[in-house]
Amino acid sequence: MRASILISIAASTLVLAACNETQSGRQAEGPPGNEAVASPVGANDTSATIAGGQKRDWSSLDALIGKYPRKSGLLDNSVISDDLRKLLGPKFDVFKRNLETQAPLQRAKSVLFLSGNKDNQGGSDAAYLLIDTRAKALEVGLWEAGRLSTYKTRGSNIAKPEDIMNLISNSSGS
Repeated sequence: MRASILISIAASTLVLAACNETQSGRQAEGPPGNEAVASPVGANDTSATIAGGQKRDWSSLDALIGKYPRKSGLLDNSVISDDLRKLLGPKFDVFKRNLETQAPLQRAKSVLFLSGNKDNQGGSDAAYLLIDTRAKALEVGLWEAGRLSTYKTRGSNIAKPEDIMNLISNSSGS
């Protein structure tokens, strides 16, 4: 009897918590299961709120400019890591392999970017990453066996820096 009362109380608590979450007006960004939540964002606000009210400050990526992603943790341990994994899904590991030989993170106007290729596979297995810290948007270009696939944060259209345009142009002629 005591166990069934405890189970009943626990179930009621979960239902109430779910109702409070819905009534608070928080909406998930992206596909179900994404932990990021929408929040009012000012024009200069470069942070996104994640579950639990914790802030993720995308402007922190500026400190990684000039550093190689492998050493800086950009892909595996930064404010974009979870979003990047969700964007690419099972292609995340291919993306990392295609950046074995990589350039450091660079800036062109308001866009951070990098590119690279799989060791000894320059023209056929390569990748680039574009980051718009203001819009909190990502774009990945992933070449596999010479074929380019593009993955973009929903609703984003990041201006490609000249270096990336050249990479795309040179790869299309290979």
